[in-house]
Amino acid sequence: MTIEKLGWLRDEFSDEIPNEVIHGGGRFKVRRAWWQCLTGNLELGLQEGVIPEELREDTQTFLEDTITEFRQQSLTYPEDIQRANNLLDRILGRSSG
Repeated sequence: MTIEKLGWLRDEFSDEIPNEVIHGGGRFKVRRAWWQCLTGNLELGLQEGVIPEELREDTQTFLEDTITEFRQQSLTYPEDIQRANNLLDRILGRSSG
């Protein structure tokens, strides 16, 4: 289930950064709820062993960095979304990274 959920998070949410802060609905990767769902599923993927062994360290580093960034910045930037997309693509076997 986690791999399917990671694919859903990668493909079904927009990379667009709206001009105003989003409060509530919308399928945007800028929303905190998306990031919380992503980090939760990545942590679950690590626990369940569905994250490929060669990506476990990169995934753990991404999680640590993301948690730190949440405490330090209030907005999501294009680079944040691209980094998440790149990791997801690698986990999903869509790129060699």
